[in-house]
Amino acid sequence: MLHLIPRVKELTESKELFSKGTLCYDPSRIDARVARALKELPTDSQGIPLTVTVTGTEGEGYTLSVKNDSIAITADSSAGAFYAVQTLRQIYDQEGVFCLEIKDKPDFKYRGFYHDITRGKIPKIETLKQLIDRMAYYKLNSLQLYVEHVFEFRETKDLQPLTGFITGAELEELDAYCKERFIDFIPSLSTFGHMYEILQQPRYQHLRVLDDYQYDPNFWHARMAHHTVDPLQEESFALVKSLIDQFLPHFSSDTFNICCDETFDLTQHKRTDLDRGQMYVEFVKKIIAYLESKGKKVMMWADILLKHPETIDALPADTCFLNWTYRQNPPEEQVEKLVPFGRPQIVCPGTSTWSRLCENVPVAEGNIGQLAEYGYKHGAVGVLNTNWGDWANPCSIELAMYGMVLGAEKSWSVNTPVDDTFHAAADALLYHKQGRFEQLCALSEIQSMLPWNAFCGAYVKRKHTGEYTLTAEAQTLALAAEQAQDLLRKWTEEEGDDPYREEMMLAARGLWCMAELSAKLAQIPMEQTADVEGWVADYGRQWRKKNKESEIRHIETMFRYLATI
Repeated sequence: MLHLIPRVKELTESKELFSKGTLCYDPSRIDARVARALKELPTDSQGIPLTVTVTGTEGEGYTLSVKNDSIAITADSSAGAFYAVQTLRQIYDQEGVFCLEIKDKPDFKYRGFYHDITRGKIPKIETLKQLIDRMAYYKLNSLQLYVEHVFEFRETKDLQPLTGFITGAELEELDAYCKERFIDFIPSLSTFGHMYEILQQPRYQHLRVLDDYQYDPNFWHARMAHHTVDPLQEESFALVKSLIDQFLPHFSSDTFNICCDETFDLTQHKRTDLDRGQMYVEFVKKIIAYLESKGKKVMMWADILLKHPETIDALPADTCFLNWTYRQNPPEEQVEKLVPFGRPQIVCPGTSTWSRLCENVPVAEGNIGQLAEYGYKHGAVGVLNTNWGDWANPCSIELAMYGMVLGAEKSWSVNTPVDDTFHAAADALLYHKQGRFEQLCALSEIQSMLPWNAFCGAYVKRKHTGEYTLTAEAQTLALAAEQAQDLLRKWTEEEGDDPYREEMMLAARGLWCMAELSAKLAQIPMEQTADVEGWVADYGRQWRKKNKESEIRHIETMFRYLATI
């Protein structure tokens, strides 16, 4: 059976088996970006003649005719031709394919992936390039990296040795790499809420809304909860402008995501005489006006605006609202609420990888699938699938890829059922191994027995107060450890190199360690058989292979400490 991700709109197969011969084409007559993509396929001067015809500059639709004596691509634009090549690559990646005719186009114009590089893990540039290649293969066309303090800002120079950072030169390299793959690399920067690390520095603490904030040793939680800059201070806007001015020049995109989400602390602002919604929107308007003066269109998260809908009309008509929710069964009314305001909105589901060693498959499937469908129904311009890194970002990028691929599927072909047929396609085109999706589900279930953020919180409490605070069931912990070991035995029997299997094994070992250490934190008698130190060493080695040093030390310290109590 032929598998394609995303599913194409029209497919007609003949009864003739496709030989998958080498290709012959004239690169001088093709957009250089499309010609580069064709290099992923086998070529030969005597191969099957391939022609590429581009009829215009707008749209992303294409037709693809695959025969043993000729292959023809006709596309609305060079982008459409590029996506036709990705379909052809997927055909070549499978056996037993018949000659065929395809007519295809996307359901959403905007198809994005949002990757957190702030909360503990900063990927190396080669890792991000591999992510971009995967995105292109599944026809995604926008990438954003979530940044709070992890850039070479002047204001965060003292933080950089502790948290790591990405450089302007690296961003420019990624920008060029994205362009070659028809991906818009959009800058995303926290400019109102989520400025915890900057505001913790003594020279900026006076700009916090909470001027009496007391340090919380559980900084993973504190980063999520208390991080809002005071919008009533002129110096706050000067700080935001400085961050934008340093960050913006490294991107060629005409769009900027100002974030402005989860400004929780505004509810506790000392100016009790001022309306919180008005306080919020006035500061946002200043940020938007500043970016518009630089010729940029603006995106922003919609959560605060949904709480203060009376403020929406005060914002420019072309401001794009990023409407997020991560529930397994998202409420349709959340998407409906923005429709009367006539603003462009993008629905933003998530991979459900955060606070975990692997993605939460049932939650991701429900969330991504339903939210994309609601967005299409109510006229959203696109889907931005988010991959957050809350609580130390322990999940590897490989174990977020099923969620990414699902988001690519639903943003191109929104009516695709998330069923066994799609799971088989993921096995064929993502994992290249039958049954791998089922194993991911098993791993996901084990992680759901062992809440990562509760584990981290109990560790902090134990270390700073000596208290044992984790609540857990002995039977659950024993079952999690047993199932993790069962999976490890099955994977150990497999042969060959497989990056997904390698990451699943590492996660399973981590879950085995978590189960036994959780028993300690819950004061439950349980034999300690997991090799915690061995896992920490291997996890750190794998982290450093694909990521910068960043904040791996926090995870290493936590597991080593718990192994000794």
